[in-house]
Amino acid sequence: MPSHPFGLHLQVTQRSADEIVPLLNTNMRSMESSRALLVDILAALFGLGSWMSVNGMYNELPILVQAAPEGWSLPSYLSIIIQMANIGPLLYYFSKRNCPGFVKDSYVIAVILFLGALAMFHMAFNYDQTSSVFGAPHSTSLMAGTFFIALVGCTSSVLFFPFIGRFPETYLVSLLVGEGLSGFIPSGIALIQGIGDKPECKNVTQPDGSVAVFPELHPPRFSTQTYFLVIFSLMVVSLISFLMLNNLPICVKERKKRLVIDRLRDSPNPNTNRLSDDEFEGGKKAVILTPYSYGAMLLLQGVISFLANGSLPSLQSYSCLPYGYEVYHLCVTLVHIANPIACFMAYFVPHKSIRAISSLSAVLAVFVSYVITLAVLSPTPPLADEFVFCWIVCSGLIAYTKLSIAALFNDAGNKGLFWYGVSTQLGAALGAASMFVLINILNLFKSNDICAGA
Repeated sequence: MPSHPFGLHLQVTQRSADEIVPLLNTNMRSMESSRALLVDILAALFGLGSWMSVNGMYNELPILVQAAPEGWSLPSYLSIIIQMANIGPLLYYFSKRNCPGFVKDSYVIAVILFLGALAMFHMAFNYDQTSSVFGAPHSTSLMAGTFFIALVGCTSSVLFFPFIGRFPETYLVSLLVGEGLSGFIPSGIALIQGIGDKPECKNVTQPDGSVAVFPELHPPRFSTQTYFLVIFSLMVVSLISFLMLNNLPICVKERKKRLVIDRLRDSPNPNTNRLSDDEFEGGKKAVILTPYSYGAMLLLQGVISFLANGSLPSLQSYSCLPYGYEVYHLCVTLVHIANPIACFMAYFVPHKSIRAISSLSAVLAVFVSYVITLAVLSPTPPLADEFVFCWIVCSGLIAYTKLSIAALFNDAGNKGLFWYGVSTQLGAALGAASMFVLINILNLFKSNDICAGA
């Protein structure tokens, strides 16, 4: 009797399907539920590098906008630059389509993680360098570094999910928890760093003899350079984790387990061409995406990304800064902490119901509308006491909903996860471009001078 490497024993006899199917189901459920702790940890650390550097830069914005020549509009510039980094996944897509055997995913992932770490190291020493562009000063060094760190995040949407899809489904949550921690950890570091005391307005004599009032900035507990170097070290950890995930024997074994599960699920047996979804899920019926629901979920993911990755980051300064830099700093950091908390909730609470996802999206729409209203009414919006809570709820709902949609597309295989990533990046690009036009060209959102009237 031949022995399967994962403990499944099949005897070539005329045994009935009633005897074989339960045996297959039992072994496949056992393989799906079993997991290697080391692979879980490596998958989370690998996911940590997806948006670690970009989130780290955003967490530092309450400090950066105080001295940047762009002022409150700096987030909108950085958002559009981040979306320009979508050239990365586009090049990947066309190279895979036209030269299918030329590009190896593992090499591309290693290269972009290395570039992201290198760019963060560069930003640590040059973030405050400016130069003149079209006659106005701009934070060109910060923007250039942002483009390269964004290559990691943008390309991760179409590379990281399909890569982790080679492992059993249980590791998808580990990757997404790591992605959530890519906002949580920089937020924790930023909270420790602080933002310094409230700027004081002082008279400064100009070269022409006139006197102007400027805010005097107070340094935080440690410098922006130190903060960026810490983020750089975490990016290196993520790169090393990926290399281990791709090459360690225990990780290779877990990938083979996914191949065996897929092969057994598709294997014919005497009475059926395939094990039913009810049987495979151990009595829990899997959600089947119809063409309509497939398209609807892709559209919903695009809209959420339009808001979460494009519009809201550009508007956050306008909705928060009217209440002070300290409040802006607190809002930015707590929002990123809410993201992994929502991912942990999704791990314990069922999240594959299309009806539940639709309901959460409706609730999210209410909170997003409130946040956008605050930004439109800047610099003197009403209802100041509620807006930090609103930002936190928005972030949590966005993270939970995105994870739920990702779980649905994981059932559809690597192709589904690829289009999930495409929808994510397309929505984010449209959101960032729209906000850049509204903020910097149409000037629909207003900032104020903290020393006005001093």
